[in-house]
Amino acid sequence: MNPIIVKRPLSGVVTPLKSKLFSMFQVLVVALVATSAATVSAMQSPDQVVRSTVDTMVAKIQANRDAYKADETKLYKMLEDTLIPSIHMSRMANQILGKTYARSSTAAQKAEFAEVFKDFILTTYASGLLSATGKEKVNYKPINLKPGADIVKVEAELVSAAGESYPINLYMSNRKDTRWRAFNIEVAGVNFVRNYRSTFKPVLDQKGIQGLIADLRRKSS
Repeated sequence: MNPIIVKRPLSGVVTPLKSKLFSMFQVLVVALVATSAATVSAMQSPDQVVRSTVDTMVAKIQANRDAYKADETKLYKMLEDTLIPSIHMSRMANQILGKTYARSSTAAQKAEFAEVFKDFILTTYASGLLSATGKEKVNYKPINLKPGADIVKVEAELVSAAGESYPINLYMSNRKDTRWRAFNIEVAGVNFVRNYRSTFKPVLDQKGIQGLIADLRRKSS
């Protein structure tokens, strides 16, 4: 398994973290929560959303791999339409900022950070999806969704084409929402939100949220 290394690194913003988190498989797992609002009902359970999304994403990649390789903007557009609507980006962004900066920042600043973080994720890791062969398998555990619960952990295991196994936890919620969306993910024990929070904190402490936004915008461009 070849890790995806962050391209065009910015000093003080991003350093290579554990390859388990930033591998092509981590990106594929993030895509597990992708779902098209036009094709997936809001009444679907979290695990049904995940299952249907795996098939959708694999089918799109297999059908359009050459076009995506030739023009990455088409890949970004596909992810924008399918992945992003099913991630609670503002909630995830607030968790990454941490309580101190989430409370001290204005609503406009937090919205701007969520937007540039989304672009940063897409431009940095989207191409890793093209490394998926379609032979990867996902094994799901039964979910424990109690009546009235608005948060659930979807547990699964991703088996790569080479037979390597990676435990996955997807944290999903429909709290004050119209459908289940993911707000965090763990791969092989590595927590997506906590890792980015620790990576961005030195920049926040030195430059503030506007400095971090500016750095991420330069990286994404």
